[in-house]
Amino acid sequence: MPLFRRASHASVAPEFAETLRAFRVTLRHVEDAKASLVLAVRSGRIQGIPLASGLSAFEEGLRRAFDSMRAWRRPETDEHWRACEHALSDALQRARRLRLERSPETYEELIGEVGDLLDPLEAFSEASAGVRSFERG
Repeated sequence: MPLFRRASHASVAPEFAETLRAFRVTLRHVEDAKASLVLAVRSGRIQGIPLASGLSAFEEGLRRAFDSMRAWRRPETDEHWRACEHALSDALQRARRLRLERSPETYEELIGEVGDLLDPLEAFSEASAGVRSFERG
């Protein structure tokens, strides 16, 4: 008997298995976008990638997430779906404003700007818990 069991779609109500899979696709795009942006922040002795490159990859990842959103919208997820849609729009708008209007001059400003870009995406953490509630326990 195995000590650990892999979670499977068997533990998800059949009518929600596709919704859960689709949400995970969107979430992966968001997480990849966040990781791309964080690469623009140097860490210790490691120089980060140029902010323009990180910001471009961030925006592209959020657009992919936005494009994948429709697949997990259903009445049961609508509240979380709307919050996530708003979060993506807000983060994209903030990224555009940063790209077009200003560039941080100091490390502290860069950290603040990156934090401001990531803040709206916390909606996905809350949505994750809500969407996972479809799993049978």
